[in-house]
Amino acid sequence: MHRMEEINRKTWRNPIARRDYRASTGFINEGERLVFEIARKRASGGRILDIGIGGGRTTGLFCDIAADYVGIDYTPEMVELAQHNYPQAQLAHMDARDVSTFGNASFDLVLFSYNGIDSVDAEGRRAVLSEVSRVLRAGGTFVFSTFNRNWHGFGEKRARSSIVWSNDPLRLGFRLVKHAMGLVRERRFAPLEQREGEHAILLHRAHDFGIMVYATTPQQLRAQLGASGFDGDPMLFSVDGHLLRGGTLPEEEYFHVVAYKPALS
Repeated sequence: MHRMEEINRKTWRNPIARRDYRASTGFINEGERLVFEIARKRASGGRILDIGIGGGRTTGLFCDIAADYVGIDYTPEMVELAQHNYPQAQLAHMDARDVSTFGNASFDLVLFSYNGIDSVDAEGRRAVLSEVSRVLRAGGTFVFSTFNRNWHGFGEKRARSSIVWSNDPLRLGFRLVKHAMGLVRERRFAPLEQREGEHAILLHRAHDFGIMVYATTPQQLRAQLGASGFDGDPMLFSVDGHLLRGGTLPEEEYFHVVAYKPALS
């Protein structure tokens, strides 16, 4: 197991991290709302595979429109949490790098929200894209989000979360302790970053510097999708819902992506 994955799994199994997912509902931002609306229109009444469900936020958005909905996550504690929140949903503990349980062309839509695809290394990413392409029918849709390697927050002036003030001393104390833990993690994990070469693995401020992510550029992303059997010209949207064109886009922390598997001719 790659070191980044050991770090990420430990974070997501932490009760403090799961607390953040427990009551999460709705859309993260306007960009996600937009791509999810595209997905819902294309897959309403169809078969949906939802990867990286966390506490079930996307389960609540998609299970009711699908003829067949399956949600999966590679963290068993998250699956348990999501099943508690959505007892009627079909959920399973499964790794997106191996979804051999499902046959070829089993789904009309595959989702992988909240940059979940970035939680594994380069080899794992290729495996995820290959498996998604395999289980997606011709003409199907893959909606996901992924970090931008060129984002200025990954640069010399690393983005950090600020402390939110509270008049409640216990709550403020808890936030101060978490912030201090984040500073310790940053010093510990930053030397593990991989910045050179095609495949960048970078430390992110989320969960108080508790995760490392695979980050890519729009050009690399298009090449990866094309190599995995998707149309090599996906739609990329900003978190504000703007369609993104070219350039390095240093202001964009991550992209929402709508990719298509070519229809049979």
